[in-house]
Amino acid sequence: MLERLSPFFSRAVVRAVVIAVVTLFVASALFTPQLNPVTRGSFLASVNVGPVWGELVQWRIAMIEARNELDGWPKDIHQYAPRIANPQLRVTSPRPNVLQADIAHNPELGKLAGTQVVVELKPGTHTWTCRPGNPPIPPGYLPINCLEGSSDDFEPAKPAPDADPFGWVRSLILWCGVIFAAGAVVWVVRHPMIGAGQLRPARLRRTPLARLPQIDRLLRWLRRLEPTLLAADIRMVDWRRAVACAQATGGERAPALARALAERVSARCQPSTDWALPGAVFEWLFPPDLPVSLDRCLVFVPTPGIDEATVLRQLRAVQTGSDVLLILCEHSMDTPWPLLQAHAGDRANLHVMVDSASQTEWLIGGDALQVLLRQLAAQLRITRISPYQTRGGVTREGAFFGRAQLLARVINREPANYLVVGGRQLGKSSLLKAVQRRMAGHPHTVCHYVSLRDHRLAPRMALQFGLAADTPLEAIVDHLQAQYQGKRLVLLIDEADLFFRDESANGYVQLSTLRALSEEGRCWFMLAGFWDLYATAVLDYQSPLRNFGEVLAIGGLERAACRELATEPLRKLRLGFDNEKLVDRLIDASGQRANLVAILCQECLEALLPGERVIEKRHLDQALASQAVQDALAGWGRLSHDEAACRLDRIVVYHTAQAGQSSLVTLAQLLQSHGIAGDAQALRQSLARLQLAYVLRKHVAGEYRFAIPLLQDQFEPTEVELLLHQELTVLARDQSTD
Repeated sequence: MLERLSPFFSRAVVRAVVIAVVTLFVASALFTPQLNPVTRGSFLASVNVGPVWGELVQWRIAMIEARNELDGWPKDIHQYAPRIANPQLRVTSPRPNVLQADIAHNPELGKLAGTQVVVELKPGTHTWTCRPGNPPIPPGYLPINCLEGSSDDFEPAKPAPDADPFGWVRSLILWCGVIFAAGAVVWVVRHPMIGAGQLRPARLRRTPLARLPQIDRLLRWLRRLEPTLLAADIRMVDWRRAVACAQATGGERAPALARALAERVSARCQPSTDWALPGAVFEWLFPPDLPVSLDRCLVFVPTPGIDEATVLRQLRAVQTGSDVLLILCEHSMDTPWPLLQAHAGDRANLHVMVDSASQTEWLIGGDALQVLLRQLAAQLRITRISPYQTRGGVTREGAFFGRAQLLARVINREPANYLVVGGRQLGKSSLLKAVQRRMAGHPHTVCHYVSLRDHRLAPRMALQFGLAADTPLEAIVDHLQAQYQGKRLVLLIDEADLFFRDESANGYVQLSTLRALSEEGRCWFMLAGFWDLYATAVLDYQSPLRNFGEVLAIGGLERAACRELATEPLRKLRLGFDNEKLVDRLIDASGQRANLVAILCQECLEALLPGERVIEKRHLDQALASQAVQDALAGWGRLSHDEAACRLDRIVVYHTAQAGQSSLVTLAQLLQSHGIAGDAQALRQSLARLQLAYVLRKHVAGEYRFAIPLLQDQFEPTEVELLLHQELTVLARDQSTD
């Protein structure tokens, strides 16, 4: 039954009924006011007010005659009542000289029906006064001089101006105005384009892009554009740009849209040609501070009006390599692209669909980058855009956390030399690159980062700065000083261990040059390395690096920084841990080692199943036991180029794993118990090397324990005993051979 009646309740039918009702209301008010429910009361009252007041005048004349005859007010006024054919008043006298007239409850009297008026005769005169009774007669139907008093020759047919026969016209005008205002409000509220934006202005941010020009015209016509944008927290400049993108036609539309979206996320946009795709293709180059692992991507804008199946067929055939492809399509409720939406939802490909509503939010929303990250996280494997950098120095500012005190010591002081020492993957390169980023905009300082692959410092620097490979260090510095006149020169030299090892074997020739350049104020250096740098700067008394600069030892990350590193990148992708205890467990297990925190988080992302957004205990358990974590913990057995030193390091680690802790004394006793002449100085260097590599950490009373709890967990008790015995046997045999 309802299905049969549904056509009769369509929007067009309802609109026609409303128009018919309003037209009937206005027409009846104009031509038959006695039939209109709004004007009927006023019209009938204005027609009958004369007869009503005429009847009351007859009562007043009769009472004056009775008073003259009786020489006083009659006790029963009805004996002297005037003869009236069709009386409309019920008159009583509550006290002498007072008449109370109750108008009959006759619907034909309009607003006069059921009301009351009181008249009073002034003693000794023929003057009457009147006033409204209870319920009162409407003031507009009282004579002008009613409340002031009147004489017997008072004209009852002359009511106040408000009671003139055309009062209903004013009522009609008033009601028409009310209806018009109500209709305007309903039109604005229910309008499919601007209604939702007026009720909830924030909805404008998710309005399909194609609708914006029409909404802009309507809001301007209503003079509601600026208030609406202000309520929605949308900047006028962003709104105008989005409207311009939606209005662009032909060959200008795709470039305008791609450039506007790229600008909102600080990306560089350039056309990309030779693509077999039905539309325009662009290349975006993202800034290095993007909080995800995405340096570039391709952007595809399909030709307007093209068939969805054609686009999908071409997308499946095109080869984009490892590049992410953003598809700026017109998908919305008005123009759905369900096939493309399903295709982009398949995380096996690298295609990301940005629908029309998301394009609008991107252009006029508060944070365009969050829109991009949300689209990437929803349609790609999280590991493809993982925000965690697990290899090499951190180059993105958004992925660098902590080290605030070390950075402050370098940045907030006068130029000086620094020696950054620490094990591999502890953050030396990340610290140097963070210093370079912070000095990049300094007006009086120029900073260069140099990464050595071997021991040849001068040739590497010369080639990096466009000079001949045989250019000496002094000439390289002279060239840089001439290029940056008036600025202080800072050189950040990373991976310098092989250089220091070579210098130690060849009399520190180039190190002496570095020291001289620094003492002359021509250049300042920040050198980063591990054991060879530490040994050259601290253990070798004859080294030119001794007292060359301040030693900055890189160890574990601050706990608060570890928490930020584990949670902030995930939060930007709308991911997170199930509870805070999981984060604490991850930080404790990593020993606050920065790259290990990043690796564990990366492995947690790898463990997430499609559709999962929360990291739970099972994900963390899988990450802690992953091969990537085991690989990151390896390498501590080869911390030196000296095999004997490496063997001693392994003995120290195995003994610590077996006993839970070590000390210089217990290690010396262990060696002696196996017939090995323990060299206390060699043991001290081994302990220092393992500390520097963040394998061991010194506690109170000279005890050494593992800096990373995961290291302890990777040793089986029976295996440790075997490995320790084997290393001690080999060391004893080597000593006896020597």
